[in-house]
Amino acid sequence: MFSFFKRSRPNNHDLLLSLSADTTSGQAVNSQTAQALPAVHCAISVLSEAVASLPVHVYQQTNDVRTRAQNHHIERLLNQAPNHNGMTAYDFKLALIRSMLLRGNAYARIEYDGTGKPNQLTLLHPDSVIIRKDNQRLLGYQIALETGKFANLLKEEVLHLKYHTDDGIEGKSPIQICREAIGLGLAQQEHGARLFKNGVKPSGVFETDSMFKDENSIKRLKDSLSDAHSGTSNTGKILLLEQGLKFKPISLSNQDAEWLAARNFSVVDVARMFKLSPIFLQDYTNSTYANFTEASRAFLGQTLRPLLTNIQQEFSNKLLSDRYRTNTIIEFNTADLLRANSTERYEVYDAAIRNGVMSPNEVRRSENMPPREGGDEFSQSWIQKGQSVQDGGS
Repeated sequence: MFSFFKRSRPNNHDLLLSLSADTTSGQAVNSQTAQALPAVHCAISVLSEAVASLPVHVYQQTNDVRTRAQNHHIERLLNQAPNHNGMTAYDFKLALIRSMLLRGNAYARIEYDGTGKPNQLTLLHPDSVIIRKDNQRLLGYQIALETGKFANLLKEEVLHLKYHTDDGIEGKSPIQICREAIGLGLAQQEHGARLFKNGVKPSGVFETDSMFKDENSIKRLKDSLSDAHSGTSNTGKILLLEQGLKFKPISLSNQDAEWLAARNFSVVDVARMFKLSPIFLQDYTNSTYANFTEASRAFLGQTLRPLLTNIQQEFSNKLLSDRYRTNTIIEFNTADLLRANSTERYEVYDAAIRNGVMSPNEVRRSENMPPREGGDEFSQSWIQKGQSVQDGGS
């Protein structure tokens, strides 16, 4: 079916990176090795878990009125059961976002029922997908099946999330783009591990005025140092020297070499890659309650909103037909991310009720409380306030 298509380069960026030369720091960086850096692992977890935990709502819009369509089949797919494999909606969205952040691309196969509605979303591993394009135009996808055979799918049959795309067809992950910075962080981490393995401090020299006449003495000294004094478990043990030997260290400590400061800088670098405040990577060095609150707001506005918009538009393009796309809206509900403390929350509710924006029962539903009789009435105090202003002005 797609035999006349030009095949794009294989979509396995990790394989290409692992086969290519290491980074300048000597570290091979791909989606697996990068997660060994705690800051990268934390950044991926923060973003993917935040998106996966958000409910997806479907709205029907008539003129300027939007009505929630709770029984819509898209809500069932994205909030309850995306497929028949026993996967929860949370796990599905989590794996999808992790793949997009780590690999730059995330794929899910869309299957339809007899009426043409999507009824199943099945995750596809990026390594099993080849993008088919012709003259920078997306034509479809080829996927590797578990049987070893290949299946050709139309672009309408694949949900494809892209991160930082240059051509609108294929995405790039922060790990691919900033691999040198991640390689530096991995090198610093390995350097510290080797220091501890070798006894925390770097190597020194042994000095003596005597000469070793017995070669066995040298071998015995090496074996003693390796077996009894190397590694953190042997730190602090007494070192017995013979032949008038004296130990003289020749290297600086980790603190003197500012190794710890360099390790902290790698956390800030990773935060920049994923547009996160260091607070979200568990770095509370300069944290206060005030800047944590502002960081939380920036997280939604500057980090999550572009990501959610990207995902929402792909959901709409692939899960809705042209007929329903104009009046059907798929949207993440981000209200819980803005949920303030109880005092601030009830102040907002009070203003909303007094100004007729919300009814008491709508507030109670927001707090997971049952409705009360008469609670669906909206306050008219804003009308009375407007009339009193006009009367006073006249």
